[in-house]
Amino acid sequence: MKIIIPTNDRKTIAVHTGRCKEFGFYEIENGNMVYETFVTNPHQHQDEGCCRTHLGEQHHDHRELVELFSKGDLLMYYAMGKRLRTELMDEGIPVEKAPSVNISEIIDAVLKQ
Repeated sequence: MKIIIPTNDRKTIAVHTGRCKEFGFYEIENGNMVYETFVTNPHQHQDEGCCRTHLGEQHHDHRELVELFSKGDLLMYYAMGKRLRTELMDEGIPVEKAPSVNISEIIDAVLKQ
């Protein structure tokens, strides 16, 4: 199982999924975490306060995020916008509210399932 967790510091879950710095991918096999990697958020907000998908647009989509999240089995989140949640549901991508803000506690909870 591959779990995706948005983060800004690799220790805690990001408060807002679409605005995080990166996504942690955690692969779980037989009750153990066997692999961990981080992918930069392709949708993140830059220093000028806006990501490239927002520049000059009234509305934007989350294609990059949907594509990235489709590479996992479950996206754990703290909070996310309604539009992103709808797009993920439309694509059949499983999402679940995280039981903790600490990534180590989130992974431990998954390992105990």
